[in-house]
Amino acid sequence: MIGHQNLQAAVLALAASAILSLIDNFVASVGEEAGLWQFQVFRTIFALPLLMLLGRYLGVSSRPKRLGRLALRSAAVSAGLLLYFASLGTMPVAQAGAGLFSAPIWVLIISVAIFGARIGKVHGLAVLGGFVGALTVLRPDPETLSLMSILPLAAGALYGFGMLLTREICPQESPVALALGVFLTIGLFSLGMLFAASFGQGETFLTRAWTPVTPRFLWLTLFQAGGAVIAVTLIAQAYRIGRPAHVAVFEYAFLVFAAFWGVVLWGTTTDATSWLGISIIVASGVVVARLPDARPGRAIRGRT
Repeated sequence: MIGHQNLQAAVLALAASAILSLIDNFVASVGEEAGLWQFQVFRTIFALPLLMLLGRYLGVSSRPKRLGRLALRSAAVSAGLLLYFASLGTMPVAQAGAGLFSAPIWVLIISVAIFGARIGKVHGLAVLGGFVGALTVLRPDPETLSLMSILPLAAGALYGFGMLLTREICPQESPVALALGVFLTIGLFSLGMLFAASFGQGETFLTRAWTPVTPRFLWLTLFQAGGAVIAVTLIAQAYRIGRPAHVAVFEYAFLVFAAFWGVVLWGTTTDATSWLGISIIVASGVVVARLPDARPGRAIRGRT
């Protein structure tokens, strides 16, 4: 039986996944106008006032309760999302998303490695199955293996760690404060990277320096920022009230939504092999969600 809070968290995660998969389909269009770091700086500029307005509307405080803990969580989530955005410049949303949403696998691994949880054989097999599913979608070629090939999986590991920290060390923070922490961290880091890129001659989405701002870039970035504010707040609340493994499974809907939007918006179809990988990932995640929580060992709850 799904508890009331877990049911609420599931609905929030589904809504967030639908929104994120839609707006992320336009990141490649943003890449035609500017680089990753310029995009993230403007996205933060647009997102911060929207978040403040959202906090006022909801009557929720945006002040952090424990700044050190919030900073740690923000750094992990931000790093994961930046790696994911970097991979969007070279691969379809559904494919990059398969790496990012390997997060539940990493949630379980990190729970064991850092929080001292103990898992059974079925948990272990589910983790292995999810990893195989992610590789099936990503299909890295050993002969042409590069940093870009593993970015989505690295993104999933960092994102999973950050979402685990949401409940472990930041349960008292409001969804708005959690979202503000992520946007501020991404914006400040991107500002530094944009400055560093000005000394190079890079022309890729990841290395491009400042380019003239166009109306199309502004509208696309505002659209992305508005959708991201809503989605990030929803998912932060979902992880705040629900079991991390349970919530993460419903985030897998992102992969299905991403494939749907790809067809509707661009006529891009997802091949049978990718659907097989997505199915394996979802099945593994459902197994993890239906199993009892991993038995606690030495936890780090309460540390800063």
